[in-house]
Amino acid sequence: MSEKYVIVTAISTHRIRYCIPVSELQAMNTKVPVDGHEIEWAEDCVTMNEAEEFSQLHLGEMIVDSEIVTEEGMLAQFDKDNDYLRGWTTEQKIAFANKWKFQQ
Repeated sequence: MSEKYVIVTAISTHRIRYCIPVSELQAMNTKVPVDGHEIEWAEDCVTMNEAEEFSQLHLGEMIVDSEIVTEEGMLAQFDKDNDYLRGWTTEQKIAFANKWKFQQ
C-alpha cells in the first residue's frame, strides 16, 4: 500500500516598500515635469518591476485549501507544480516530499 499525503495550499503575504528619489523619477522622463505626479510615476516604476525593494515584512500565511492524496496524486501534483524537475526519478520526488519538516 502506498503512502498518503496531505497537500496544504497557502498564500504567503509580504509588505514590500520601495524608496525612489524624486530626482531619479525626473531623470527617467526629462520632457515632462514630475511635479505633482511623483507618486504616480513611482507607482509605475514599481508596477513595471523597475525598482529594487527598500524593505520587506512577512505578514503571514493564509490556508486556501487542504486535501489528502495518494502517492500517485502527490507525484502528479509534484510534476504539475515543478515541471522543471519532471526528469527526477519517482524515488527522488518521494524523498523530496518526505523532507517536509523545516530544519532550523
